[in-house]
This record gives sequence, structure tokens and C-alpha cells, in this order.
Amino acid sequence: MYPVLTGAVLVEANGAALNNAGLAEGVRVENVIVVKQIRIGRLRFPYVSGQAWRRWWREVLYTDFGWRPSKVIREAKSAYTEGDPISYEEDDLFGYMVAKKATYRRISPLKNSLLISVLPNVITSDFGHFSRNLPAGTDIIPFESEHYTTYLQGVFTISLADVGRFTIGEMADLSKETINKYKDKLQPDPKNERVYLLPKEERTKRVQDVIRALAHLRGGARLARNLSDVTPVVVIVGFLDGGNAPFQRIFEHDENYERVLLNLKRLRSILEDYKDRLLVDKDKKALFFGYRPSVLANEDEILKQFEKDELFKRCIDVSNTPKQALEKAAEMVKLAFEKI
Repeated sequence: MYPVLTGAVLVEANGAALNNAGLAEGVRVENVIVVKQIRIGRLRFPYVSGQAWRRWWREVLYTDFGWRPSKVIREAKSAYTEGDPISYEEDDLFGYMVAKKATYRRISPLKNSLLISVLPNVITSDFGHFSRNLPAGTDIIPFESEHYTTYLQGVFTISLADVGRFTIGEMADLSKETINKYKDKLQPDPKNERVYLLPKEERTKRVQDVIRALAHLRGGARLARNLSDVTPVVVIVGFLDGGNAPFQRIFEHDENYERVLLNLKRLRSILEDYKDRLLVDKDKKALFFGYRPSVLANEDEILKQFEKDELFKRCIDVSNTPKQALEKAAEMVKLAFEKI
């Protein structure tokens, strides 16, 4: 068994410029900051990089959940964290590569996509100028920037079996010396003499913190002038035996490219394939759905289908808010770890 916690999120970006690509070239003014975007034919979709999303996630875990930032070591052409996943939760969940006398690397149990706009061609140019308190007779300083109003979707997975699980050896997680340093906090894996584990209670808490942090998500560029709330307005999250983030592109635009829909046909197709790999106990559901009212254009249809369709009823627990759904998923982490 390879249990994963996976999900899809929808973020409402309102007049935002959450992740910028830097200065543009060949435009009418010199100071032009453009947003990151993907082109598909003539369509342009703004996006937030996976690195930026992870940065927001980390910052919330520091401030709201008491995680300590792992010390960063800066060298001439590289930088790396302490590489201590026992003392620093972020080194455990987010991974690292440390090159000292030997190289140790940890593949991140938490993996996430870009946050990509569901709606195309929403990028708007905003022309401005700096003129405040300039000396009399001097020219204003023109500048231009981009922003957008749209919904961004992304997916993530957490490999539960890898959280708090460390392998000894070069190009693996830890050195023998580090294991010896923390031998009072680790348990040997009876199945593999090279593997050591944190107590299950600590592994469970770390995953729960990560899931709960999504309900507190905040961050982004240009917030002083383009403030936008980035906490998810729709989530679907749950537990599978294996699977590589199957809820890809679960949200789509309507025929007028104006509103967002939950693609029920696609979701049902996914559940058909994964229904025998959902990690559930008797009378419990493996997937949790939460939403803000009026966000999804087909909200009424969704709720009717979830109530009447036997496959949806069997698999999905519906909550009134995204935070409630994430909280239910966090509570289910305890049961999921019992299956490892």
C-alpha cells in the first residue's frame, strides 16, 4: 500500500498580480512589469509558480503553526537548508539537498503543481506614473504593470508513507551521525535496517498542519496595490492508495469564458477508476468537498449530483466551506496512518 493525501484547490484572484515575470522588453515605456503566463495558441493564462505557492504555504506554517524555519547556508553558487528533518518540519515535508562533505537529499513528500488560471485572456495592462513630490519642472516617471481577475487551480499530493521516514546514506536523507544524534527521537524500521521513523503521532501532526495551513493561505506579489485573498474558495481533497494527483484540471470555464465550472463528468470518470483504491473505513468517505457559495456556475447541479448519484454519495463528503472540508481531511489523517 502507498497511501497519499491528494487534492485540488481553486483560488480567487481579484485584481491581482500574484507572481511576476519581471521587466518586459520592446514596449513603449521602460518600466513594465509583466505577470507570469502560459500561452496556448492565442490564449494567455496567468499562473503562479509552484515555488511561489510553496513559499506561501511555508510562511503560514511558520506564523500560524509554530514551525521553525530551517537555517539557510549560503555559498558562492548555492544555498541549502540545514537538512535536519527531525528538528525542522519543513525539511521533512518540503525536502532538501545538502552538499557538505557528502551529499544528502530528501525528495519532498509534498508535491504541488502551478496555480494556473481557469479563464484565458484575463491579463490587463495598468499604466501609472510616479509624480508625488517631484521637484517643479521635472518629468513624471511612467511605469506599467499587469494584473488579472480570475480563478487559479492547482493540485497537490502528500506521500504519507514518506513523512517522518528517513533513509541513511549518501544521496539519501541522512548520515549515520545524524541518526545517532537523534536516536532518542527515532525508531528503527523493522522492515529495513537503513530506515528510521519518527513516532506516528509526530508524523500525523505534521501532515495535519500542512492540510490545515491551506485554509490560512496568504501571500503573493504587489499586495500593497493589488491585495487579493488566496485562501482556496473550493477544495476537493482525500485519500488514495497510490495515484499521482488525479484531480488535474477538474475546474473548467463555461462556454463564454466568464465563469468556472466543476467538471462533473471528469470527476465521475476519476472516481470510477479509483473507487477501489479509495482509503476509507466502514461508514466513512475518502474525499472531502468544500466551497464558497456562488463561485461555481454549476453549483446547484453539483449538489444535486452529489446527493443523488450513488458513486458520488459513496465517495464524497460535502462541507459548507473549504475550511470545514480541510479540517475533516486533517482528522482523517489519523486513520490513514493506521493503514501504513
